[in-house]
Amino acid sequence: MLIPIHHQKKPEQKYLSAVFERLDHFFPLPLGAKILLSETCYEIHVKKNEYLLRKGDYSYFVYFIIEGILTGEATSGKQVITSFICVQGEFVSAIEGIYGIVPATEDIKAEEDSLLLGVHVDDLEKLTATYPEMNILMRKVMELYYKIAHHRSVFFRIGTASDKYSDFLKNYPHHATRIPLELVASYLNIKITTLKKIVSAYNKKGDEEILSKENIESYLEQHRPYLRKKLSLAQLAEMLQLSPHNLSHLLNLYFQQNFSHFINTYRVNYVLGEMQNKDHCKQYSLDGLGREAGFSSRSSFFYEFKKQKGITPHNYLQQLTEPQT
Repeated sequence: MLIPIHHQKKPEQKYLSAVFERLDHFFPLPLGAKILLSETCYEIHVKKNEYLLRKGDYSYFVYFIIEGILTGEATSGKQVITSFICVQGEFVSAIEGIYGIVPATEDIKAEEDSLLLGVHVDDLEKLTATYPEMNILMRKVMELYYKIAHHRSVFFRIGTASDKYSDFLKNYPHHATRIPLELVASYLNIKITTLKKIVSAYNKKGDEEILSKENIESYLEQHRPYLRKKLSLAQLAEMLQLSPHNLSHLLNLYFQQNFSHFINTYRVNYVLGEMQNKDHCKQYSLDGLGREAGFSSRSSFFYEFKKQKGITPHNYLQQLTEPQT
């Protein structure tokens, strides 16, 4: 397998950790798969305005963005439109021709100096053949990007120009000001003059804040609403001053989880933390810990715990308390 020169640098461990953390959000990979992925991916630096891939090139890599912003450019005659925007923590590759069978139909360009990790599609195929978990992970990744693409195709047809920009801000809360307005206008399919007026109006509001992933995590950690039994999406949305629809969208966007999975993850983590406190743990039965964490029943607690950790709470606690030999 021929690897281009600029792909031949092996990545640092901190970059690999960032990739694994992101992948585990979709589906936890076994250690063997992570080791194989570490051995087969490459580090690549792309300078601002440099092309990662040109229309007509054959694409053989899937990339994970460690730092930077990349955009897709589709051309028709003299017209060039921004077809997608990918930022830190996301994946990017040719939409068509990903396996090098047909030429790519779009350019992929760096809008700022960017650092990526690339893995050859041949190595991805070996991974999926060896580890069934990779098939689940890739399906979940594709499902997320399909949902995003479907949302855009529908929302951009029925939303106003202001609605489109508001949606853009929610999707790119930490990158919106780093992306040139001309690209944003092209991506949103609105006139640049219209977009400048909308941006000016947003800037004048001043007190309106786009809720970020960090805002949501901070609220959950500080107020711990997940300890409330039968907490609903509407109730949490009201606490965060969001509509239930927007909160559901942000949970899917930021965490790749629906509301139930998101809240139960916090509840299981709460139980894990309490299990570490042996003195506290002795004061409660496991059922009591589950109720304290917000689970409404023993069965729902045991089901979620085993689903997330792979073993029952009893077995986990037994492993935790057994003397080390």
